[in-house]
Amino acid sequence: MIKRLLLLGIFLNSFLAISQTFEFGPLIQYHRSAFIFEDRSKIIVGDNDIDYGNKTTESDSHFAFGGYAAYYTENTFSYAADLFYVATSSPNYGDNTFHSINLIPTVGAEIGNSHLHFNLGIGVGFMLNKPSFDNVKDVQPKNYSAIDGLVKLAIQYRIKEILSIDGGVLYGVSKVVDEQRRFHFYIGTRVPLNLILN
Repeated sequence: MIKRLLLLGIFLNSFLAISQTFEFGPLIQYHRSAFIFEDRSKIIVGDNDIDYGNKTTESDSHFAFGGYAAYYTENTFSYAADLFYVATSSPNYGDNTFHSINLIPTVGAEIGNSHLHFNLGIGVGFMLNKPSFDNVKDVQPKNYSAIDGLVKLAIQYRIKEILSIDGGVLYGVSKVVDEQRRFHFYIGTRVPLNLILN
């Protein structure tokens, strides 16, 4: 019985070692951040309702840095979590900048055998400050939120055991102040440090 369990353990260990990859390491990204808010000067008429449009501010440049962990299966799926710091601001709002730590779990799928992965994630951002927004026309400094929800859509090119390059969008689904939601375009890289050092 012990011999069978030992053989089963060796078989499973060999199978799992071949069919999956776990990696973790640092990530760095270049972001263009902006804010989206409801624009009451635009009205959208649908089949069953009337709604206001949205307005997006000008974008600002920021770098994000942090770490990630990812689990890749051999049958094209991936599961990952990113933890990173990034700032959000807009030239329209002067030096008012939100700083945040963000945690975004994602699910991905490889497109064919192209090393190109489509990723979808839902996560949270933890705001580290409350900018004043004094004398800013489109923002009332009220209803600050310490946590906001984020949706991530991204495309990732993965060079196994070397690095991944990804680009995408982060869209705030909840308001961080007044009627303002965060919006980011980004491109970045992640390095599987545990595989490189192994």
